[in-house]
Amino acid sequence: MTIAARLETRRHTGWPVEDTAEVRVVFPHAVAEIFLTWAAEERGNWGALEGSDGTLEVDDDTLVLTRDGRAQRWWCPPALSSGSVHPDWFGPVAGQFVDAVTGVATSEENLAEASLCATLESLARESSRQGGRALPTPAPVAS
Repeated sequence: MTIAARLETRRHTGWPVEDTAEVRVVFPHAVAEIFLTWAAEERGNWGALEGSDGTLEVDDDTLVLTRDGRAQRWWCPPALSSGSVHPDWFGPVAGQFVDAVTGVATSEENLAEASLCATLESLARESSRQGGRALPTPAPVAS
C-alpha cells in the first residue's frame, strides 16, 4: 500500500501553511483519491465511492445511489458546506479518544485510528517534499 501527495499554497501565500492537498492512497483492491482546498471562491463538499455494484455520491446535502443506470436521491440536511463543526459526532469521537488515551476505554480502536491518521498525514507531507513520490505505508493499514 502506498500514499502519494502534493501539498501547496495556492491562495493564502501570506500564511505559513498549505491550503490545498491532493492525496492518493493505493490499497490492494482499491484506490482513494482526495482533493481538499481552502483556496476556492466558495465552499463545497462532494465525494463518491465507486464499486462493482454502483456509485454512492454525496453532493453537499444530497446522497445519490446509482445502480443499473438508475439513480436514487436522498436529501440530507444540513448541507456539509454550511459549516465545519459537526457536534453530532465530534463530541463522542473526542470523548472516545480521551478515554483511550487515559486508559478508561475497553477498546483501542479509536486510538489506533488516530495513530493511523497521524502516520498517513506525516507520510503525505514527506511524499509532497519528495515531489509527490508514492511512499509505502506501514503494515497493517485496514482497507
